[in-house]
Amino acid sequence: MSNTPLQVQQVDTNRFTAELDEDWSFGERINGGYLQSVAANAACQTALHDDPIAVTTDFLIAAQGGAAELITEPLRFGNSIDVIRVILRQNGRAVLVSSVVVGALDGKPADMDMSVSADVPSPGLCTRIESDTLPGRILPLMDRVEIRLAPESMPLLRGQADGSFALRGWARMTGESELDAFACLAIADAFPPVTFTLGRHSCAPSVQLSTYLRAKPVPGWLRGELRGRVLGGGWFDQDCTVRDTAGNVIAQSHQLVRVPRRN
Repeated sequence: MSNTPLQVQQVDTNRFTAELDEDWSFGERINGGYLQSVAANAACQTALHDDPIAVTTDFLIAAQGGAAELITEPLRFGNSIDVIRVILRQNGRAVLVSSVVVGALDGKPADMDMSVSADVPSPGLCTRIESDTLPGRILPLMDRVEIRLAPESMPLLRGQADGSFALRGWARMTGESELDAFACLAIADAFPPVTFTLGRHSCAPSVQLSTYLRAKPVPGWLRGELRGRVLGGGWFDQDCTVRDTAGNVIAQSHQLVRVPRRN
């Protein structure tokens, strides 16, 4: 199967079809970043501009592998940005709704970057998560995106919680897939949830996910820094900042997630 998240075909002016790949699943759920990239691709084919700049997605029900329909609704066509709403449906039911801002990305460094950047050892010194790394769990997504966590995360993969509510590591698409804007959307949500640090390895379903793309990356690995802020009432939030090997911020995401059940 293809490693690229782009499987979208236009069949009418504002109607598209996609074949959702269940091998983009983390546990029993298809990955939210992958689904965002599918919705963003339909939006960009509808828009006048080329690149997804901001994508906010509300996940309504769990997506299933197989056929899906995407309906796009242009809300604004402008000189610098377009705004497109996308509804993804399966079996007549709305699975998600995305609002996509479409514009033009460049490769220039940010004029100002006040975000905290943590150092991460080189990918060769980090630990790869394989699809069968966790006993009793299959994570097909790890065959689509290569994730390498920093050395301090090794105990987490053995079930030893550290309570840090933070993860860092590297990511890249496997195979020969192009590292374009749509792949960056998928990678920004491909890291394990920060609840791994609490000893909870079950799937953490996203309820709402917002991802901002800031620049085109230089070729190579992408560095991810994840941090949770508040956990309570059955919910937690999680931030992720993705940088390229030049240190440029490529993507930022923020999401509200259900606390996974205990293992």
